[in-house]
Amino acid sequence: MGPLLLRPNYISPVWSGARVNEARGIAGETLYGESFDVSVHEGLVNTVEGGPFDGVPLDELVRTHRAEIMGDLADDGIVQIIVMDAGENLSVQVHPDEAYAQEHEGDYEKTESWYILAADPGAFIYCGTTTDDVEALRSSAADDTLGEKYGRRVPVSEGDFVLIPAGTLHAMGKGVFALEVGSLGFKTYRICDWGRGRELHVAQGFDVLRTECRPEPSHLGAFDPSAPAGARRGVTHRLFASDVIDVRGSWTQPMEGRYEVLSCVAGSARVRTAEGEMDLPFTRSLLMPASAGSYTIEGTCRVLRSYASRPGEVL
Repeated sequence: MGPLLLRPNYISPVWSGARVNEARGIAGETLYGESFDVSVHEGLVNTVEGGPFDGVPLDELVRTHRAEIMGDLADDGIVQIIVMDAGENLSVQVHPDEAYAQEHEGDYEKTESWYILAADPGAFIYCGTTTDDVEALRSSAADDTLGEKYGRRVPVSEGDFVLIPAGTLHAMGKGVFALEVGSLGFKTYRICDWGRGRELHVAQGFDVLRTECRPEPSHLGAFDPSAPAGARRGVTHRLFASDVIDVRGSWTQPMEGRYEVLSCVAGSARVRTAEGEMDLPFTRSLLMPASAGSYTIEGTCRVLRSYASRPGEVL
């Protein structure tokens, strides 16, 4: 089985910016602030784009070709990839861990990470709280001012990569264009929405909020086409990891008995295996099945290599 390109599922939230449309060549007045590019979560499942499996839902393909795609992984989950452009601040939110998600939502933990594709001058994300005083946080949530009063502002720029564990108060700030690599869950609890009037989930949000979580980005720097090729770890979590590969010419990567998701975050790439090859333009992602064994990335580009962990594995 060769690499699998998936059809994006585009969504147009109230905060949408224009850069997803621009990167994908989408015309028209509707701005798509989110593109769900790799997901097997119910309601968001991508279908295969092109090739012998064109139109097949990804979750169905995993069921019918499990060993080829998943390798020796124990479950059928795939790390989620979402591209987002914040024309305005996203809601201030928090996600549940595995235990809470399973008990209350019948879902999975949502831990995520953001690779910053671009950021306007002075742009920032909200990542953690500036106080551990939960009562002060509750009071500000009551009048929808929590983000302004207690959201921890973290400046970001192109090439930053930040892990946002479940339980972390967070929001993407206006002017940030990012690619999200995340775990299998999807449940979001909005605690503050900047007065936009959308539904809030304050009680559940405070159930799972961890005020001690104040993540800092890794500053990898913008892609430099003149710099030497190389690979380094971007983010690590018990559920997944993502490596950053800078390519000049070609880069051959052996696989480790499991699927990988490749996302082009600078330049453009061509990906080759013994079973097939395809172009991977800026912001697009593909699923590399475990059966490929290895692959070669060609071009002048930066590619994220994301994959799920095995139980007990130290990545």
